[in-house]
Amino acid sequence: MNKTVMRLILGIMLICWMFIIFWFSNQPATESSEISGTISYRLVEDTDDIFNWGLTAEQIRKIAGNIEYPIRKAAHMTEYAILGWIAFAFLGSCGIQGKMHYIAVLGFNFCYASTDEFHQLFVPGRSGRVTDVLIDGCGAVIGTLIIMGISRVIARMRHNKKSGI
Repeated sequence: MNKTVMRLILGIMLICWMFIIFWFSNQPATESSEISGTISYRLVEDTDDIFNWGLTAEQIRKIAGNIEYPIRKAAHMTEYAILGWIAFAFLGSCGIQGKMHYIAVLGFNFCYASTDEFHQLFVPGRSGRVTDVLIDGCGAVIGTLIIMGISRVIARMRHNKKSGI
């Protein structure tokens, strides 16, 4: 595929993913809490069904309430890990390589996380928090470390193939 076309596709993917993050951040706190509460409840309910623990509805609600915050923050980290992967591919297609490639990806993610938290200051019931920028940044770091690991494995496989190993 033509490098220019690939860069365009990756750029569109990056903008679309940034829009998705913006859309999630634009949800009022009540709507956002309802979504994460429902996901937490379903997770506990499904786990109870799988392991046949026999939890009551009240026990499921209590456990779901206890895991809602970690579920919400894990979702943030995942959003930014994915943003990091797409940014990594896009910046690589622009010719950025080596250590600067990883630094640029993390810097991009940190800047976007910061503007996203600023945006949340204007959404009913939401707030912009430095801790959330750090959590989002951790997601970007984890995503980038995964990309680094995959890149090293691929490079090693290519080297071994060329060496006949």
